[in-house]
Amino acid sequence: MWSNAFKTLIHFSRSIAVILTFLFLGKALNQLTGLPIPGSIWGLLLLFTCLSLRIIPLKLVQPSTNLLLSYITLFFVPVGVGLLEHLQLLSNHWPVIVISSLVSTFIVLICVGKLYQYLIKGNHNDL
Repeated sequence: MWSNAFKTLIHFSRSIAVILTFLFLGKALNQLTGLPIPGSIWGLLLLFTCLSLRIIPLKLVQPSTNLLLSYITLFFVPVGVGLLEHLQLLSNHWPVIVISSLVSTFIVLICVGKLYQYLIKGNHNDL
């Protein structure tokens, strides 16, 4: 019984360590490049690249990601509180926010649609 719990703890700790390593690599890359992209985004892109290229096996990060995904709704609470705290600012600039949201949504829909058509046709000379 203790052996199984200990193995689970080791797998979970290793999984968290891998994710935190990529977070720190992303922050270091942010400091080196000086680009206005947050280090956490750099780390996420590095982790995604390593997972996509199968440099890091998915099972290595899966224990902690399953736990984080099960509590993902809790990550939206600070966003909601932030919106409520800045309600006056949002009410002053709502037309700009609505227009930019609609335009960006429309652009994303067009890009996804074009990408889908590109991938379905198999004709890679169109883009």
